Amino acid sequence: MSLRSFHLLFIAASTLLAFGLGGWCVHASRAAGSRGYLALGIASFACAIVLIAYGAWFQRKVRTAEQEREERRRNLHRVPVLLAAWVLGGRAAEACSVCFGQADGPMIDAARLGVWLLFGLVLAIQLAFVAFFVYLHRRAKRYRAKHPEVRWAD
Repeated sequence: MSLRSFHLLFIAASTLLAFGLGGWCVHASRAAGSRGYLALGIASFACAIVLIAYGAWFQRKVRTAEQEREERRRNLHRVPVLLAAWVLGGRAAEACSVCFGQADGPMIDAARLGVWLLFGLVLAIQLAFVAFFVYLHRRAKRYRAKHPEVRWAD
């Protein structure tokens, strides 16, 4: 797998995770009546939109015109299927009262803590990636300043 493919896969996975977290937070804010969940959901949706814009920019930057036409033709057939799966499959993923158990209790508190822990872990990893790419960008700028005769392929 090339670095370009890995980067696009990472952006797609991060976008899906952000949308999933945002949907869960909005659902949880309705159930619990908490504004904190709603704020986190809105922030997650905003991050997902920014990730989509960044992914589109990155793809345009590294693609040729022929690859772009072929990709548009292929993706046109996938959109209705993915949209239908998202709309129709939302209710099926919710837990029933047998699986869910009590609305308040130590198990639910532990599950909430686990969700927050996983959210923090995902956020820390994404921030580490951002810091790494900022570091690489600064390092490249320093190298270009020291060696102006070296030209990078566009």
